[in-house]
Amino acid sequence: RRRPQIDADRIPTGALERAPTVYGIDFWLCYVANAALMLSMSLLFRYADFVSHLGGGERELGTIVGIGMVGALAMRAMLGVSIDRHGPRLIWLMSLALYVAATLAHVTITTVHGPVIYIVRVLQATGLAGGIGASLTYISLRAPQKRIAEVVGTLGTARFMCLAFGPVLGDLLFESGKITNLQI
Repeated sequence: RRRPQIDADRIPTGALERAPTVYGIDFWLCYVANAALMLSMSLLFRYADFVSHLGGGERELGTIVGIGMVGALAMRAMLGVSIDRHGPRLIWLMSLALYVAATLAHVTITTVHGPVIYIVRVLQATGLAGGIGASLTYISLRAPQKRIAEVVGTLGTARFMCLAFGPVLGDLLFESGKITNLQI
């Protein structure tokens, strides 16, 4: 089928200027928040150094990360229902608070043996999943239906850039080769 042609003479003067933009302050704040979340997440590419610092090896690393992901996947159904029930803004803020608390809780962990590191990793991965899901929902609900894919794709550039820069930042933080508590 052919697309109908738009008659430029029939568009009211100033109509395009009056059309609300999807790239307002809400979008750009969401963009920065997503960039910060992805940057912090991409620093977790050095999580193996943390586990090694605590005396763990590849087996412990795989088990910790695997249980964290399975736990976060199990929590996603609850996250989706919570976003629908309570709104994306509240769940986004709660997820970010959970992510920050779980990330900071890693500083108190002294061993890979025991349930604490597994619980904290599940909470961290759940907070990350909730932050991503709720932010996508939040920004999608503010875009006209015909522009949702555009807005989500543009928001995704923040994640892509920070996934590229995060490991570089991690390498700079750990460039000495010896892992210290300060670096962790």
